[in-house]
Amino acid sequence: MDTTSNKPYRLGVNAIVIDQDNNFLLVQKNGYKDNEWNFLGGGREEGETLEQNLFRELNEEIAIEESDFEMVGVSSHKIEYDFPADTVLKIHGGKYRGQSYDQVILRFIGDKAKLVFSTGEFRTHKWVKADELEKCLIFPNQYSNHKKAIDELMPGIL
Repeated sequence: MDTTSNKPYRLGVNAIVIDQDNNFLLVQKNGYKDNEWNFLGGGREEGETLEQNLFRELNEEIAIEESDFEMVGVSSHKIEYDFPADTVLKIHGGKYRGQSYDQVILRFIGDKAKLVFSTGEFRTHKWVKADELEKCLIFPNQYSNHKKAIDELMPGIL
């Protein structure tokens, strides 16, 4: 019997960060393989708004403040998925059926030299051109899901 479908999704945010030249910031989490990349972001804490979640994560992950960004927009395309049945009880104590993340595009206008990446979370990062994204975002449906948000908020960039 499926007991997970009545559980809520864990809310969160993906921060698609671009620079002044439309390069995308990708991070490689400590547990990732050499060819696996992602955008910044993470889960929403109880009572947090989308914007609070976004800027808390950015501050925790790269030590940058809200004033270092210009908001491009929040996509209507969320990234939503259910956890695998064999792991759902191991993640967050089985409280959630999966995750539902808002996708936000931000333009970084600060000084790249001031970026401080959380070593507890990331082993490396890189800025890539739009035509390199597809070969970096290789998890199932990762590129196509992010592409929907990028196409919506920045048509023609990909």
